[in-house]
Amino acid sequence: MKRLSILTLLGLAACTPTIGLDSTPHASDPVCAQMLMATPGEIGGYERAKTTAQSTTAWQDGSSFRCGLDQPGPSTDRCITVGGIDWLSLDAGDERVPANSGDGTWTFLSYGRTPTVEIVLTTEAVGAGTVTDVLAQFSSALALVEADRECLALVDAPLALDDQG
Repeated sequence: MKRLSILTLLGLAACTPTIGLDSTPHASDPVCAQMLMATPGEIGGYERAKTTAQSTTAWQDGSSFRCGLDQPGPSTDRCITVGGIDWLSLDAGDERVPANSGDGTWTFLSYGRTPTVEIVLTTEAVGAGTVTDVLAQFSSALALVEADRECLALVDAPLALDDQG
């Protein structure tokens, strides 16, 4: 009986996909481990999958979470705030978009928190909901780090000296 149970478990484990992700420059930051533990076990009905890099996790649809990227500087990228967390929304052609994303994905970088997190979401994970519905599931993980900067609306941005007339 024990042999059958072990073989069954091994067979099930072999069906779990492994998602190849690149490591990040600050993957060894201990805060990444805390945030990783607070990520959702499933998104869009897809269970967590194995990954190939430290401070990363992924889901069976190919969505991913990587912690420990370099913090982005001031940006003109579109910024959205979901659950008190600011996210830069990267365009598909942006050089910061990882190799594991592609058609039918959205890539977001956390803004104003160190370490920086990258989330790639697939259309399958979003399903009939919205991208912000899925991003909201990561708010508690990101809230473990206090924000030291925030996104500003254009009307709130300081004027450059040349703009003052």
